[in-house]
Amino acid sequence: MGHLIMTNLYFACTDCKIYIDAGYSWASWTLEEADVVKRGARVSVEAVLAAEDYWNPPRAESSAWLYNGVLPSVHRFLETHREHSIIFATITEFLSTGDEGFLDWMQVGFMPQLLPRYFVERLGFKSWDQVCNFVAENGSTPWWWMLDWENVHDKAVKKFQQAVESKVAG
Repeated sequence: MGHLIMTNLYFACTDCKIYIDAGYSWASWTLEEADVVKRGARVSVEAVLAAEDYWNPPRAESSAWLYNGVLPSVHRFLETHREHSIIFATITEFLSTGDEGFLDWMQVGFMPQLLPRYFVERLGFKSWDQVCNFVAENGSTPWWWMLDWENVHDKAVKKFQQAVESKVAG
C-alpha cells in the first residue's frame, strides 16, 4: 500500500474543529500501512492507542521530534476527544481551503499553525494588536497572513474577534 508522496497527516476532531499533527510518514507507516487507520475515515481511538509500533519510535536523535513532541500531544488529544468524531487525514481532506472555512479550525500540539482560534484559546490574546505584535516579534507569519484572495486577512480578524467575544461570553 506504499504511498509515493508523503504528506502531512493529522488527527482531526470534526466535532470541535481541532486538529493535531499525527507524525508525517511515521503515522503513515505505523498506522495507515498497518491498517490501524484509513485516510479520511473515522478512527478507533482504542485501536490507535493500542498500536505499539506507532507509540514506540526508535530512540534516536532523528526521531526525538516524535517521542518528545508529536506522540505525547497526540495521546492527550486522543484521550480528550475520545468520544468525538476523529478522522485521520491530510489537511485538504478535512479542512476547506477554497474559502475561509479553515479559519474555524485550530491546530494544537506539535508545531501548530497560527490560526485565529489559536491566538485566543492558546495564547490568550484579546486584541488584534497583540496578534500583530506577536507575528512581528517572532517572525512567525502565518501562511494565510498576506493572502489576497477573498480578503482572508480581514476574515481572520473577524474570526479572531468572534473567538474573543465567545471566550468572554463563555
